[in-house]
Amino acid sequence: PGGAAAAASGTPHLTEREREVLRLVARGETDAEIAAHLVLSVHTVHRHVANIRSRLGVPSRAAAAAWALRTGLI
Repeated sequence: PGGAAAAASGTPHLTEREREVLRLVARGETDAEIAAHLVLSVHTVHRHVANIRSRLGVPSRAAAAAWALRTGLI
C-alpha cells in the first residue's frame, strides 16, 4: 500500500508510527534523536523514514517534512 500512486492521489497511507516519526522529522530531529525519543533502534527509525519517503514519493527528509506541513499532519 502507499507508494508513488498514493502520493499522486494526495492520500498516501502512513501507519501511526510512521506519522509519529514524520512529525519528529519535521521538527528537525535526527534518526538518533528520534530513536531515543521513541525507544527504537536507529536502524528502525531509518527504515521508517525510508518507508515514509517511498509512500509519499518524495526524494528527501525535507520534502517529507514539507508534505507534512502542507497537509496539516503537523
